[in-house]
Amino acid sequence: MLQGILMLAEQLLAGESRVEILYSRVVRPEGNPRAREILAQVFTPCDPAWRGVGVIPGSGLAIREEYGAFDAEKMLTVEVEPVREHPGCSCGEILKGKMAPSDCALFGKVCTPENPVGACMVSSEGSCAAAYKYGE
Repeated sequence: MLQGILMLAEQLLAGESRVEILYSRVVRPEGNPRAREILAQVFTPCDPAWRGVGVIPGSGLAIREEYGAFDAEKMLTVEVEPVREHPGCSCGEILKGKMAPSDCALFGKVCTPENPVGACMVSSEGSCAAAYKYGE
């Protein structure tokens, strides 16, 4: 925990922000070569739509055609309704760090943990749910 705080403080002092591996003795920057090989064999990058954010090219993984027998989307005939975002919900901007939860016009009024409107309030780990429960 202290090492993580130190690394964040060093970034702050240097005016930088980046993802760092805290467990460098266990995890290498290139990851686990065998696991990456298996992932690349079974999956291919795709362009999914993320609730509240929209489409992020190449941010998802889809099962390759040769593994289609294991693809639940092909095996099951479940119709998934398209995601409908509430017009006043600012969840996308909150998820991107461009707004604080309290800056959303719906926060704490229309959108509460008991009546969540956006993705940020749905889960108890969501940024809006945490801000609602613990304050900013």
